[in-house]
Amino acid sequence: MLLRNSPHKDHKKSSPLKSQGIIKDSPMERCCYTDAHVDRIRHCLPADAIFKSFTSTALSDFVSDTWVVFPATPFTIGYSYPFPAFTQSFFSLTGISYIQAMPMIWRVLYTFERIIEQEGIDLGMAELAELYDLTTFGSYRYLLKRKAGEDHPVFKVTKNDTNWKRRFFFVRRDTIPNGKDLPKEWATHAISIAHLKLTPAARERVLAFKKLDPEVRSFQVIVQDSQEVSSASATMSSVGKSAKPTKSASKFGIDDLANVKSSRKKTSVASPSASAPKAPIRGKGKKRKTSEDL
Repeated sequence: MLLRNSPHKDHKKSSPLKSQGIIKDSPMERCCYTDAHVDRIRHCLPADAIFKSFTSTALSDFVSDTWVVFPATPFTIGYSYPFPAFTQSFFSLTGISYIQAMPMIWRVLYTFERIIEQEGIDLGMAELAELYDLTTFGSYRYLLKRKAGEDHPVFKVTKNDTNWKRRFFFVRRDTIPNGKDLPKEWATHAISIAHLKLTPAARERVLAFKKLDPEVRSFQVIVQDSQEVSSASATMSSVGKSAKPTKSASKFGIDDLANVKSSRKKTSVASPSASAPKAPIRGKGKKRKTSEDL
């Protein structure tokens, strides 16, 4: 088993983790994502990322100025950190922490990223708001709900995820890009994306999305626990993109909402009748460091 990266003789005082009192302490909420589990997905984060050693009593609402919590879900379906533009725009817009997004949200965002990349439809937050409502599922955890009377925009995104609430880990903020700007507490205020309005061009993109073949609009597992399950296996990351990083949630203002959209460059639009997506472009991997436990 690979060990956690060491702090490299960093003598700065570490801010301890503390509960916000949002999640009730119970065996159904305590972390079950061990060091061995993290070793399977550590390649999805930057090489210098420092992970906190597994603590069986940790809860997902633990916060700290030093550490940030990540859910395991995005990394087991194909994401790498930093997350690509569309995905990060969603979290910048809503202000919720990564851990507050239920697995269904990650599957929807991942499918949108693939469609943006492969089908050349430059989808943004206004298009997402036209297709989904953001709703809470208790304890300030969120999911995307299809519009009343409408078909599911993305198929195969709902499933029974075992122990998803307990599968999380902590990374030291100053060892990952934009780590210090990530939220230091859960968002507990009312959140909505319904106020975003469509421009005529955005409406055309929504129509183009709806005309895509159902297979293209379906969530497809590419990577799971670092094991390749498809010849198209690759991770979705902002690394290598020409777009600049989006604003962090802590600096995202109301005036920015109408302008949030994916900054990916458009590619040739694929035929709506395409039966299967193209393989994502594989980025260059880097060997991760190993050292003694924190």
